[in-house]
Amino acid sequence: MHPELEHKIFCPSDMKILSWPSAFRKVNPLFVVFWLLLAWATPAAQMKLKSLDACGCSFRNVTVLSFDRTHVCFTHEGGITSLKLRYLEPTLQKRFDYDPLVAAEVEREQADNDARYQASILSNMVAQAQQAALAARRAAATSENSLADPVSNHSLIGKPAPAIKGEKWLGEKPALEGKVVVVAFWAPWSIPCRKYIPELDALQKKFAGELAVVGVTSESEAEVAAMAEPKVEFSSMVDAEAEFGATVGVTSVPYVMLMDRNGVVRYQGHPTAITEKQVASLLAKAED
Repeated sequence: MHPELEHKIFCPSDMKILSWPSAFRKVNPLFVVFWLLLAWATPAAQMKLKSLDACGCSFRNVTVLSFDRTHVCFTHEGGITSLKLRYLEPTLQKRFDYDPLVAAEVEREQADNDARYQASILSNMVAQAQQAALAARRAAATSENSLADPVSNHSLIGKPAPAIKGEKWLGEKPALEGKVVVVAFWAPWSIPCRKYIPELDALQKKFAGELAVVGVTSESEAEVAAMAEPKVEFSSMVDAEAEFGATVGVTSVPYVMLMDRNGVVRYQGHPTAITEKQVASLLAKAED
């Protein structure tokens, strides 16, 4: 028996399993049908042999269906087989115009093509797995109750909020422990900021005792005092060097950061998203 590894091939003629060397190709049923049809259609082109010996196996009543630079396909008493030409006797190899150098090159190209195909399949599988993992992470990061979702590691959403600190409190320092907190970054010269101050005042009144609105500005106390309207009814702090704002990532005003009762950031961005409905939902969820 040929020293290469063996594999099983099914022989329909006697319903037995024979152990043949790896010199023989596994034959696909469609491949069998194709070559049988070809054999019936072109009988004159067929080569018939009483026997063919290769790799320790003997095939009887052989009819050659086709051959190429590396293989020969034939029928025999046991069924149909595709065999590498390099395992045939030299006299038969000559009848099939076998050139070992050409055959080796063809097999090398086929091996390279197979390797590229397998690598392509593996690459696609890895890409699909990565895409599925990314989709799962995104699905876990969002919900119907989310006001906004992070798109980078620089976002504070879902993380503990940095400590609220600045140069000076304008009035009494508020008690924040156990409350939902809206930190509002604003400037007295900013028209959009002044437009949102009444809404922030309203939230402070609506959810008194459960919600704390904290204003943060980098302008001076004198500039804040010089702003006649609207009246700021929530606690405010001067962050003259904008250090706290830089920690949060503020690049424009008005800008708010919403924290839950545990001090975890649930939203940061424009204050439009902070409505009575959203605050009530967050408070109800905290109570549950």
